[in-house]
This record gives sequence, structure tokens and C-alpha cells, in this order.
Amino acid sequence: MPRAERLMDLAELLRGREATPVSALAAELGVSRRTLLRDLAALRERGMPISGEPGHGGGVRLEGERGLTAVHMSLDEVVALWLGARLSRAASDLPWGGASSTAMTKLLGSMPKARARALRALCGRVVVGTPASANVRAEAGAPPVELLSRFEEAFTSGRGLGFEYRDREGRQTQRRVEPHGLLVQTPVWYVLALDVDKGEPRMFRMDRIARPRLLKGEFTPRLDVIRALLPAELDWRPLTGRWSS
Repeated sequence: MPRAERLMDLAELLRGREATPVSALAAELGVSRRTLLRDLAALRERGMPISGEPGHGGGVRLEGERGLTAVHMSLDEVVALWLGARLSRAASDLPWGGASSTAMTKLLGSMPKARARALRALCGRVVVGTPASANVRAEAGAPPVELLSRFEEAFTSGRGLGFEYRDREGRQTQRRVEPHGLLVQTPVWYVLALDVDKGEPRMFRMDRIARPRLLKGEFTPRLDVIRALLPAELDWRPLTGRWSS
């Protein structure tokens, strides 16, 4: 696991806990004691108020909320920031790209644990893959403006989505889907969905979607639908437990 992601994991483990032995934290993260101590030092440098309690039964803990400012943001705002952080980390040559992980660590540290978990579950359904091929980029267009807002609402609230879809051969069909995930292969975006009428996972390129509409009823997100549609070479792990991807 990359260190930036491990630091996010460690920051969350410290949230809402009493003093925890360093050895226990190291075992939970699958690292050595020495590595865990270096990670704790890194979090302190980022402004997290971590203290240590010596002796039997002691350990390290986050000192309440001191040094952390509560951040009040909407669900959409947090998802947008997380996606921006993931995209900047994927672009290794981007200036300040590494600072995105620091920002997300601080943002999570300012949130109640239950809200942070809910956000992880939502953001874990957004997968950032490798950039699209030159051939795909050459013929890809921008998703229709009206699709973006409807997709966001369907994705975050668990609503079905209906639309007209044009395949690579130019054929148009009417579709009803449950949008379980989103795959980003810049600059192309794909909806990872369950086709309601066919009962099977299907992937839809967003720039080929037209006339989107929200459907009645709700669905429960399924990680198996996302996994079934991802490229085999993409090592994806959902964020159900911790911030990793």
C-alpha cells in the first residue's frame, strides 16, 4: 500500500479511540513498529495532535479535537475533492500533486467517524484507472451537461437512471440502469451499472448518453457489479473499511 494511503488509514484508526499500543496499530496496518513510528511522526508534522502514554496499557492517541477545525461540507463537495486528489496523485508529474493526500488526511481528521465511513463507502465506488487510449481520446466527446447533475443525484442517493444510449456502431437503445460505480480513464468517464432490463452488469460511456432521467425507487450499491466491469489489470480495492484504493 502506498504510504500516502497508509497515512490516511492510520489517521482514521486514531479517530475515536483511546490510547492504542504502537504494536497493535502496526499489526492492524501490516507494517513494522519502526514504520508505524515514522508514520506517526509524519502525521504530527501535518498538524495532527498525537500524544503518547508510556507504561503498561499506554499507547498513542489523538488528543480530542485540539488542532483540528471542523469542516462543514456537502457530500458532493467532499466527493469532488476526493476525486481531484485521486486524479492529481495519478498524474505524478503534476505540481503539488502529493499535497492532495495531505489535504484529504486533514479533511478526514476533522469529520465525525460515522460520516467519514459513509464518505469512504461512496468515494470507493469511484475508480481512477489509466488514461484512455489515443484512439478513444480522438473520438470521445464531453458528456451532456444535463447528464452530470442527474448522474450525481442518482449515484449519491441510490436512484435508478434511464437514458438513450448510442453504442460504437451508432445504434441507439433505451436503457434503465442502477449506477453502482464510476470509472475514470481521463478524459473519458464510464458508468458502471446494472442493466435493470437485462439483469447484467454493463458499462456505458458517458459521452454516448442522451436524455437522462431519474427513475423511481432506490437500490443498494453492489461492489460485485463494479468488480465485474473493471479491466483485469486494474488492481481495485473498495474503500469499505479504510481509505485505500
